[in-house]
Amino acid sequence: MKIVKALKGNELFKNMKEEKIEEIISKITYHEREYHRGEVIAHEDEKCNSLGLIISGCIEIIRLYSSGKSITIQKLGVGDVFGEALVFSSHGNYPATIEAVEKTNIIFINKEEVLKLCLEEKLILENFMTLLSDKVFMLNGKIKSISFKSLKQRVINYLIQKSRTQKSLVIKLKDSKESIAAYLGMPRPSLSRELIKLRDEELITFDRNTITILNIDDLEEELFE
Repeated sequence: MKIVKALKGNELFKNMKEEKIEEIISKITYHEREYHRGEVIAHEDEKCNSLGLIISGCIEIIRLYSSGKSITIQKLGVGDVFGEALVFSSHGNYPATIEAVEKTNIIFINKEEVLKLCLEEKLILENFMTLLSDKVFMLNGKIKSISFKSLKQRVINYLIQKSRTQKSLVIKLKDSKESIAAYLGMPRPSLSRELIKLRDEELITFDRNTITILNIDDLEEELFE
């Protein structure tokens, strides 16, 4: 089944064989939806009733403003899941708008069927709990980041955390500058200015895809000035 091969790479079915996936999904109800580029998948404040599993394409989670401007908060692609922190919440409304970046196919599984999946297979329950835990970890990191008063401190803290996570002084940028800026709670131009300042201070160098920390000790000192 084509759907089984697509789900094999999904976070919810991580480390599960195709035969087992086929057996499990045959016992639940789900629906697949195709979206075209720019099509809205969910509006901000809309009720989240289902878990979304991206099996092809790419989506953006964006915050729209009355001025017509928008900020990309996060990009998700094949294998990613969204709605995991909302579908069981008593206040489970989408906090931002979700749009398709390109032609995208998503499988939606409602709350009751997600529960059935978790009861049917322990590994799915473990994967689902991992998704939730990673979300909490990410949010805690974001709260810690925006607790720094200056923009410079936020950027430095982000670089140090990424360096530790990737275990390298050469940080590979997996997110767009817009997404990083949104995560740090600042406009994209402000992020660029702070990176340029750190480069001018010879603390980092950067290109389109990487940021290299030249002196981690001096960078950490800047965090507490």
